[in-house]
Amino acid sequence: MSYHSKKASRVLTLFAATALTLTSCSSTESGTGDTSAAPGADAGGEVGYSESFLTDAFQVQLVKQLTDQAKAGGVNLLPAVNADGDAAKQNADITTLLGRGVKGLIVVPVDSKAVVPAITRANSKNVPVVSVDLGAEAGKIYMVVRADNVYMGKAACEYMGKQINGAGTVLDLQGDLATSNGQDRSKGFTTCMAEQFPGVKVISKPMNWKPDECATQAQTVLSTEKIDGVFMGSESVCLAGVQQTLRTQGKLTKVGEPGHIVSVGIDGSKAALDAVREGTLDAVISQPLDLYAKYGIQYIKDAMAGKAYQPGPTDHNSTIVQAGESLQDLLPSPTVTKENVDDASLWGNG
Repeated sequence: MSYHSKKASRVLTLFAATALTLTSCSSTESGTGDTSAAPGADAGGEVGYSESFLTDAFQVQLVKQLTDQAKAGGVNLLPAVNADGDAAKQNADITTLLGRGVKGLIVVPVDSKAVVPAITRANSKNVPVVSVDLGAEAGKIYMVVRADNVYMGKAACEYMGKQINGAGTVLDLQGDLATSNGQDRSKGFTTCMAEQFPGVKVISKPMNWKPDECATQAQTVLSTEKIDGVFMGSESVCLAGVQQTLRTQGKLTKVGEPGHIVSVGIDGSKAALDAVREGTLDAVISQPLDLYAKYGIQYIKDAMAGKAYQPGPTDHNSTIVQAGESLQDLLPSPTVTKENVDDASLWGNG
């Protein structure tokens, strides 16, 4: 999952490029495209890759799988440039890649607002952009490859609400609310609780995709409130800190044991799947990281070849939707419990 800083204010003035619409041909089927070349499109050439940061297992694995998919697909993907959580650096990194003359860009944004100048700069140079896991507030992205984050939050709520019998108090450890993923996951969780489990009190605390903040929030709330459930907007960020806090307070028990605090997270890391097997994590909503990589590479190939897509269902069990000037391919995200934790298709089992 994408975990992003709030440094937009100091980067919005870096660029004054005007966004130009990428020329493309229309498709006759929803979720599919034709192969007619758009003016200026180039099916070959280098593809730049800007990564948000590399401090958790999810992002590291995403880099590996994108690189592997690029090699398998014959895409000349440059090594990932790590923005290290700095939105200003990411904009500068993308400017450097554009100056190098890349023919396409894959971007994992640090911040969906702060990345807009870089996206519009690419638009002005007619360089197609595919983003993974997070989109941009403006500018045209050929395809945003992501999961339905509202759905993931809702799925976590539905599982937890049933486990606690629709009563009690739960902690919502939110991602960075400056990002659409942070907003959407928390919205899906809290809206579902209000509508389906009105007897549950939700305490929401931002952890901003940072392990130390997640641990601090968990420690504070778990030591001052009687908590029946913990929802982690990203277990890749929060699991270790939350479980250490529970252990220190003598509250880390296995599913089914007296006093067990139900915990559910989003991502699907190896550590999370191991915790599900051990019984210390009830469930995890697994991001389709393998599909992020597969279709991230496929879409940048299609963009450079001038292929166009329209909103609608795809041939890979997802739906393409319009979001501003951009399209988003919303990929499915399974709920993982002990019953299906050994599924070989889960990225955490790779």
